[in-house]
Amino acid sequence: MRAPSRNEHQGRLVVLSAHPDDAVWSLGSGMVSLAQGREVLLLTLFDGEAEASCALAVGDARWRRIASARLRRQEDARAAGCLGIKRAGAGFIDAALRLDGNGRFVHADAPALFLGSEVDPMLWPRPDQNQLATVRAMLGPSDIVCAPLGIGGHVDHCLTHRLARQLDNPLYFYADFPYAQQLDEQAISNLGERLGLQLVSQTFECSWDSWREAALMYRSQVMMLFASQGRFLDALTAHARVRHPNACCRIWSTRSM
Repeated sequence: MRAPSRNEHQGRLVVLSAHPDDAVWSLGSGMVSLAQGREVLLLTLFDGEAEASCALAVGDARWRRIASARLRRQEDARAAGCLGIKRAGAGFIDAALRLDGNGRFVHADAPALFLGSEVDPMLWPRPDQNQLATVRAMLGPSDIVCAPLGIGGHVDHCLTHRLARQLDNPLYFYADFPYAQQLDEQAISNLGERLGLQLVSQTFECSWDSWREAALMYRSQVMMLFASQGRFLDALTAHARVRHPNACCRIWSTRSM
């Protein structure tokens, strides 16, 4: 399926982001280029407040609390503002903060948040009916959806991918930054086959300055994951294939679309 044209649909481009930062880091200002004049909605799924009992949960929680959900939503809103797009949240709880009902975290430590590449995508986490209904209620029938491929195996990214596949809307995919840095073209194609998709890539030029400005709004995550702004920008520059003043945004559709 070719990129959507301005007159094909009256709906919006709705970009699903597992967490605040994921879609903006991965696509940046390319969201606006892809939209071809449509309104863009950044829809972040796992941006909700943790349960009150989370503070009493068993286990080392320090790494889980680098930034509050409120701060991350604020960063997300500032990034959307930089790009001139709208932003909404589904309010689901981040996997790092989810409890099992017995006073323990569902995921005992940070590595437990990631599924190995050997895990069959059919075994990736599935959205529950409430999650699916929540997202469907936020979409219109003419909206086009862009969702993560689930590269890297973070459970929330994988769940977001599976949720998107259950929607009735036309669907595009994007490569999850920073995890996509580990994969070349053949590896992404192989992932598509494992997902049951025949992926076709498309590239759009977009503003690097806008992408960079929006990406840096997520200061809490820049420092947590990269330790410095310089290291973060080095990685993002490579991902975005920057040739100043432009960057390249890549998306994937399927041959069956």
